[in-house]
Amino acid sequence: MRALRLHAPGDLRVEDVPDPVPGDGDVLLQVEVALTDGTDLKAYRRGHPVLLGALPSPFGHEMCGIDVATGRRVVAANSAPCGACGACSRGQETLCEHLFPLLNGAYAELLLVPERIARRNLLPVPPGLAPEVAALVEPLACCLHGVDVAGVRDGDTVAIVGLGPIGLMLCTCVADAGGRPVGVGSREERRTLASSFGAVPAEPEGADVAIEAAGSADAWERALSLVRPGGTVLAFGGLPREARIEIDPYRIHYEEVRLTGAFHHTPRHVRAALAFLASGAYPFERLITHDVRLEGVATLFDDPPRDYLKAAVRPSG
Repeated sequence: MRALRLHAPGDLRVEDVPDPVPGDGDVLLQVEVALTDGTDLKAYRRGHPVLLGALPSPFGHEMCGIDVATGRRVVAANSAPCGACGACSRGQETLCEHLFPLLNGAYAELLLVPERIARRNLLPVPPGLAPEVAALVEPLACCLHGVDVAGVRDGDTVAIVGLGPIGLMLCTCVADAGGRPVGVGSREERRTLASSFGAVPAEPEGADVAIEAAGSADAWERALSLVRPGGTVLAFGGLPREARIEIDPYRIHYEEVRLTGAFHHTPRHVRAALAFLASGAYPFERLITHDVRLEGVATLFDDPPRDYLKAAVRPSG
């Protein structure tokens, strides 16, 4: 089969590799469509501390495909918690001691979903849901988990710093939780999308919750500046391991500002995300702005067009 593999930062190659062979409980998928995302872009440019295995690595983790054995259209998350370790017993499934390795390889004609994921996080796509939209289930599940961690309550004003695909999905999740999402920063063409995803673009002060959704040190610090005393700041976008940010200890101590992080998703959020996508509540299809073949992914990552949000990657055809 043809597959895209990352050999080093900036070195992405389409190669012929052996077809995967499923074992007991594994599920072999014909990839119908995969989606690019900001995490893959960061991994392409600088590597990633948890997403990838040893290089050269399979690449891509958002996808929709056809179960080769049954003909069903399905989506798979890129992990599944074990349900038995200390973290899982505490209800912290995103910190499962056996979560890794994460599933990569969606930028390929075939993808093998291992038994541990197929058993808990392989779901049939609801009838009528476009495969491109269904493939958004993994990042949307992360957003739902993040909004839960942030403790968004009915009526809360929630500042979301960054209006890329993740920021816009976070807006929908905040609105669904009863909050009032306010989009902060970003380019004008992205700010104009905010209303379609339940938010208003503004520069609020004294937000109840501030969510960093841009994956930059500046955005982390901006989020900390926007929240009211007693509010919560959610660090959603990951930074390089060596990154450092400035934190005002006065705010943390004397104003009781809570700073927390959110990583990944849980099986509950994966299922909720798929139902959310199928509801048609928001025009999630507008997040997919480009369409490429495997050969076009590196070019797209090297020089993303100004209107780029996410791309549908077609491994076959």
